[in-house]
Amino acid sequence: MKKTKKKSTGAGEGPARSPAEKRAGGRQEPTGRGRGKRSKAAPFMPEKLPPLPGRKGSRPPPVRDPYADREASRYERPIASREAILELLAEHGELMKIDSIAAALNLSEAQDLEALSRRLAAMLRAGQLIQNRRGGYGVAGKLDLMPGSVIANAEGYGFLRPDAGGDDLYLSPAEMRKALHGDRVLASVVGIDRRGRRQGAIVRVLERRSSRLVGRVVEDHGVVLVTPDDRRLHQDILIKPGQDQGARSGQIAIVEITDPPTVQRGPMGRILSVLGERLEPSLVVEMAIASHDLPHEWPAPALAEAAAVGTRVTAAEMAGRTDLRKLPLVTIDGADARDFDDAVWAQAMPDGYRLLVAIADVSHYVQPGTALDEEANRRATSVYFPGFVVPMLPESLSNGICSLNPKVDRLAMVCDMRIDDAGEVMRSKFYPAVIRSHARLTYDRVWQAVGEKDDDACRELADVLPPLRELHRLYKLLAKARKRRGAIDFESSEVEFRLDEHGEVVQLGTRERNDAHMLIEECMIAANVEAAKFLQRKRIPAPYRVHAPPPASKYEDLLEFLREFKLKLPPHDQVTPADMAALLTRARRRPEAALIESVVLRSQSMAVYQPADPGHFGLALATYTHFTSPIRRYPDLLVHRAIRYALTGGKLANYLYSASDMASLCVHCSHNERRAEEAERDVDERYKCAWMEKHVGSEFAGIVSGVASFGLFVELTESKIDGLVHVTQLPNDYYHFDATRRMLTGQRLGLSFRLGDEVRVRVLRASLEDRKIDFRLVT
Repeated sequence: MKKTKKKSTGAGEGPARSPAEKRAGGRQEPTGRGRGKRSKAAPFMPEKLPPLPGRKGSRPPPVRDPYADREASRYERPIASREAILELLAEHGELMKIDSIAAALNLSEAQDLEALSRRLAAMLRAGQLIQNRRGGYGVAGKLDLMPGSVIANAEGYGFLRPDAGGDDLYLSPAEMRKALHGDRVLASVVGIDRRGRRQGAIVRVLERRSSRLVGRVVEDHGVVLVTPDDRRLHQDILIKPGQDQGARSGQIAIVEITDPPTVQRGPMGRILSVLGERLEPSLVVEMAIASHDLPHEWPAPALAEAAAVGTRVTAAEMAGRTDLRKLPLVTIDGADARDFDDAVWAQAMPDGYRLLVAIADVSHYVQPGTALDEEANRRATSVYFPGFVVPMLPESLSNGICSLNPKVDRLAMVCDMRIDDAGEVMRSKFYPAVIRSHARLTYDRVWQAVGEKDDDACRELADVLPPLRELHRLYKLLAKARKRRGAIDFESSEVEFRLDEHGEVVQLGTRERNDAHMLIEECMIAANVEAAKFLQRKRIPAPYRVHAPPPASKYEDLLEFLREFKLKLPPHDQVTPADMAALLTRARRRPEAALIESVVLRSQSMAVYQPADPGHFGLALATYTHFTSPIRRYPDLLVHRAIRYALTGGKLANYLYSASDMASLCVHCSHNERRAEEAERDVDERYKCAWMEKHVGSEFAGIVSGVASFGLFVELTESKIDGLVHVTQLPNDYYHFDATRRMLTGQRLGLSFRLGDEVRVRVLRASLEDRKIDFRLVT
C-alpha cells in the first residue's frame, strides 16, 4: 500500500464535519419540564474550568511519544502525536496554554507552532480537549465533560447523544438556545429529573451542524426571516440586509447560516437560492440534499484522479494475487442495484463447507492522502433515494472498475472460510485476489430457482445453479447457528416507491425478504465477524461496528409498553439478545405482531462505529465490523486498509492511523451515517405524503400504533404508512386518556381505543410540506 503523501509540516489536521443526527421523534420531555432535582454544583463554564488533578505548578514531565515513528513517516516536520499531548496534559496539574505545551514538546520554530495549533484545534473539535477563555487546554475526560450530538425536539427542548454511547442527556429549552439540532457539543451533567434521567448543560460547541438548510421565506415589516423546514430547528434565521436574493414571502429557499445562535439572539444568515413557490414531489430529493448539506458535487482533483484510473485490470495489478477467475463466484443483489461490492461461492466439504466472500478491492484504487480519499472521507457513505444516489465514489469507480461486474476481471479482497456442519466458522484467511463474476443475479430470481424450483429460473441459472444450491444449504446451517446464539431477527418490510420521469410517485409497495436476501446477509455477517477477529489479533486500529444493549430509559418504556400485552422481559441488567428474540417469536402469533416488533426495534441503541469492540448486541456477537461494502461505506474502506497492512507485515507503530485518529474517524463516519439516514427518511416521508395526497377520501385498514390525549396514531396495514386520527375525528364524545394503559376512552359512548386495535380509516388530508397525514375513523 502506498504511503500517504508527505506534508511540509506536521499535524495536517483537516476540519472535522458534523452531520445532523436522527430526529428526536418519540422522546418525551422529562416530568416538570426540566424542573426536576438539580445538583448543587453549578454547570461548568469555559472560563471557570478547574485545574486538572496532579502536581500543580510542577514542571511538565519529559514527553515520550510512543507514536514518534509513525508521525515521522507521515510528516517531514513531525510533532508530538495526539496521544502524547493527551498524556502531557493529563500528567500536568493545571490547564496549559499553547506556549507551555510547545515548550514541553521542545517546539520553537514557527512552522512547528503552526502545526501544533492545528493539531490542538482538531483535538478540540473531536472533543478530546477543552479550552477555557484564557487559552488554557485540558483533557475533557478529566473534567467529566462528554462530547456528543444535539438532538432537538420541535417543542424546544433536546437531548445530547454521547459519542461514547449510553443514555442521552436532557437539554432544557434554555440550553437549546446555545445550539442547533445536529451540532456537536461538550456538556456536563448538572442534575437529575424526576424520572431519574440526567440533565445537562452545554459547555462548548465543538462543531456546528451543516450551515445550509431549507425553509420558507417570511417577510414582516421589512425584516426577512426564513422558517426552517425541519421543525427541530426551532429558531428562525434572520436574513441580513441585502442578502435575500430578491426572495419573496412564501417562497422556499436554501439558506446558509453565517452567524450561529447565541443566548442573546437567534441565528443569522443569507439566502443562496430560491427553489420555488410550492413544494412539488420533483423537488423532494433536491430539498433533502440541500437541507442536510450532502456533498454531491465532485471536486475537480477527485474527478481527475478517477478519470486517470484504467477501465481494465492490468497484468501488473494481478501480480502476486490469488487467481480465482475460474471459480463460479456470483453477485446477488436487488434488481435496481448498479454497484456490486460482493461476490460469493460455496462448496460442500467432508467436514462442512468452504465459503468464499470476495469484496471489491477499493483500497487498491483509493489511496490515502489523495483527493479521491479526502472526498470519500468527507462523504463517508453513499446516500440512497428512490431513483437517485449520492455516491461516496465517482461513478467511473463505483459502477466501473471497482464494481464486481459480470464477465470481467476485477480485483478483490477475499475472506476464505471453512464452516462446520453446525454453521460455525472453524478457520478463515484473507488474501488479495483477481476474480471474474460468472453472473449478476437478483434476489428474486435466485429464490425462484433454489426455493420455488421454478423451471424457467433453473434453466436460466443452470451454469451457476450447483454452487447456488450449496449456498442455500449453507445458509440454513448459518441461520440455525444465528438462532442458537440468540440474535434478534426483525421481519420489518421495506417500503418502495416507483417514480415517473417527472419525479411523481406513481406506485408504492413493500419489499418482502426471501431466503436469497438472508443468504447474502448471513454470508456478509460471517465475513464481517472474521474481519473483526483478524484485526483484533493483529491489533491494527480499525473501526468496529458496535451495537450496545438498549439504553435504560428506553428499556423501561419498552417494559411499560409490553405490560399492556401481558408480555415480559428480564430486568435491564439481565436482558440478553436471546430474551428479545424469544419475545418476538411469541409476539408473532398475535395480531399486534408488527406493532410490537416496531416498538422493540425503536427501543434499541443505535449502532455506531468505535475503535474498541465491545460487541454487537442485536446480532449476539462478541466482535463485529463492516468489511463487505467499501464502495459505499468509508469504514469498510478503512477495514480493508487495515487488513492489507497486516497482511504485508507492517508494524503497528508505523501504521497510517493511530488509535486517536481512528476514534475521530469513527465519530465522523457515525455522524455522516446518521445524516444519510435522516435525509433518506425525510424523502421517504414526503413521498408517502405525496402518495396519500392521491388517495384523499380512500379507506384503508390499519392498526393503532400510538395513543395520546389528542388522538390515535394509525399504521396502515398494507403500506405501513402512519397518520393521525385526531380526537375530533373520533365519534363525538368526551375522551379520557389513560397514560398508564395507553388507552383513550369515551365518556358517553364508552368506546375505547388502545395499542394494537384494528381500525378502518379514511384519508382526510396529506401535506407534503408538513410531512403529516390525517385520518378519520370509519365506524
